[in-house]
Amino acid sequence: MRLDTGEAVVDEVALEFPINIYVNEKHFVTVFATPHELKEMVVGHLLGHGVVDDVEHVGDVEIDGLDVLVNVNIDNGELEKRLERYKTFKHIMTSCGSVEDYLRAFDNNTKPRINSDFRIGVDKLRNVMAEFGRYSKRAVSVHTAGIYSDTEGQLVSLAMDVSRHVTVDKVIGKAALHRIDFTRCLLLTTGRQASDMVLKAARVGIPITVSLRGPIFSGVYAALKAGVTMASVVRGKGLTVYSYPERITGAVLRIATG
Repeated sequence: MRLDTGEAVVDEVALEFPINIYVNEKHFVTVFATPHELKEMVVGHLLGHGVVDDVEHVGDVEIDGLDVLVNVNIDNGELEKRLERYKTFKHIMTSCGSVEDYLRAFDNNTKPRINSDFRIGVDKLRNVMAEFGRYSKRAVSVHTAGIYSDTEGQLVSLAMDVSRHVTVDKVIGKAALHRIDFTRCLLLTTGRQASDMVLKAARVGIPITVSLRGPIFSGVYAALKAGVTMASVVRGKGLTVYSYPERITGAVLRIATG
């Protein structure tokens, strides 16, 4: 019911369910997500967390209700090491008692590193952001993410989900399944980019991330450590770059300092 009019209405409500992911018949993780594009979500999650290095290492993916069963084609010993690193990283993200503990644990964990000469002009970047913004405005109660390919000259992957983290999994998975060259791509999100979102981009080779919301400390710190150019739209201040601004060319930008 609309409070201002008393009118009874039919409204859209976002769906969220626990999705259980099994890797080689063993329970891997449960994530809360909107239950669509689950294959893409799982492929992106595995790539973004470094469980697999290439989409070719992902075998059959079977969806059974809220369970997703995936076969990974890598050596069992190596797989166990990667799963252990995944658990360690998840522990860091959820269990640190202070900023100092978080930074110490983060710095001691294995991280990707981007070394890219990819550049994009600021005018083109603004056009890409405007196109992405038009798409994301259609979303109701969910976050949106997209991947723009400079090689293709267009947004090649778009996804919506109740979780901003899962939107990144989905767009990475969709682009990977279409064999997109990540090294000449941008990751765009409507949600603030936390460290795990930035590191997912870095692990697949995406050199630039852009958020339509303001920054958060963990995301900026991860971008600085991983060599990722991170930009955000800060309300009332426009586009601001927080790391490696040299990849965005053609105009004077706000560069965060301090």
